[in-house]
Amino acid sequence: MKKMSVLLGLAAAASLSLASCQKELDQVRPAQASAAIQTQSKSDLLTTSAWRLTNLTSSTALSGASAATTVDLLDRLKPWARDNVFTYAAGGAFTLDEAAIKIHPQAPQQTTGTWKLSPQGDSLTVTQDTNVRRYGVAELSATTLRLTVAQPGAPTTFTQVYSH
Repeated sequence: MKKMSVLLGLAAAASLSLASCQKELDQVRPAQASAAIQTQSKSDLLTTSAWRLTNLTSSTALSGASAATTVDLLDRLKPWARDNVFTYAAGGAFTLDEAAIKIHPQAPQQTTGTWKLSPQGDSLTVTQDTNVRRYGVAELSATTLRLTVAQPGAPTTFTQVYSH
């Protein structure tokens, strides 16, 4: 009987020590993965792969209103605008690919331009021919690019969300 309780005690101690080792490994792995993500610069995150529009909203703050009115605009976009693919290449080259649906058959499949991210990573400027667009960067992660555009003198802000 005495041997049985000693064996049970050893078995319990062994299982507890193995369980604590597993816990330590689980705690170490996520920290290493998040450290790798944090070492990527904003430019690296932007140029990793192509982006597709996944959400588009407008938010209007009217004077006297307690909250802004937000409207989902993605479903209102024409199909030829919803399927576009945006690529930001290292070195500042920008490409807009019309993907499967174009506005008309004679339209070019791709248009090119340049991009520039501010040193702080909080604004993005995209230039195509003579058209210059400036965006606020609300979020830039490995999976999400959230851009905002505020109309000067107007209470409306547009938010565009892109994903890989």
